[in-house]
Amino acid sequence: REPSRKNCAKGKALTPSLHEIADRVYPDGQHTRKPPTYLDTYQTILAPFQGKAISLLELGVHSGHSLLLWREFLPDARITGLDMRTPPDNIAGLENVTYIRGRQEDEAVLDQTTAANGPFDLIVDDASHIGRLTKASYRHLFEHLKPGGLYIFEDIAASVRFPDWPDYAPMTKVPDQGDRFPSYDVGMIGVLKQLVDDVALGKGDIASLTFYASMAVLTKAQG
Repeated sequence: REPSRKNCAKGKALTPSLHEIADRVYPDGQHTRKPPTYLDTYQTILAPFQGKAISLLELGVHSGHSLLLWREFLPDARITGLDMRTPPDNIAGLENVTYIRGRQEDEAVLDQTTAANGPFDLIVDDASHIGRLTKASYRHLFEHLKPGGLYIFEDIAASVRFPDWPDYAPMTKVPDQGDRFPSYDVGMIGVLKQLVDDVALGKGDIASLTFYASMAVLTKAQG
């Protein structure tokens, strides 16, 4: 495939798509590769940040290939990755990439990320996909998200899809009763439903909360 071209007529550099970059940075069969639907979403929501000296934090980077993805798509960004695993060899010594080892709910570890490269324009949670841990990270990091910044939740339906997931609960349809409209409220979906309440009530400095296939993107208000 030919690289996509951005403002080529104006002499600006070629900008490969996230799909093209993913084909290069992820080995064949790498199970941590972000799905095509995610890449489509990121292609759209990250476009306004290209060419800017932003700061990005990703929780849960596993093999490190996603950091290579962000680094090529956002070459002017300072990138921080957090994971419980030993730092992967493929990011060792890379300019503008910081790796911090620890758990996503550990406030002391989260403080290390903010001290290194905060505040952040973009925060991606691709870590445990467990509701209570996701909420702990969000509550601690939201104040370190810049106005207009994005907080992105991946794999939001893990507690529905996987019976062996720590906070799994089957999705059952309960009939409406009076003014009650019951729906699934466990795991990450439960956390996001709480955030929906905050958006609806104008609380928490949240401008919007947008849902995509297996993803949710929160935009912080400008202030």
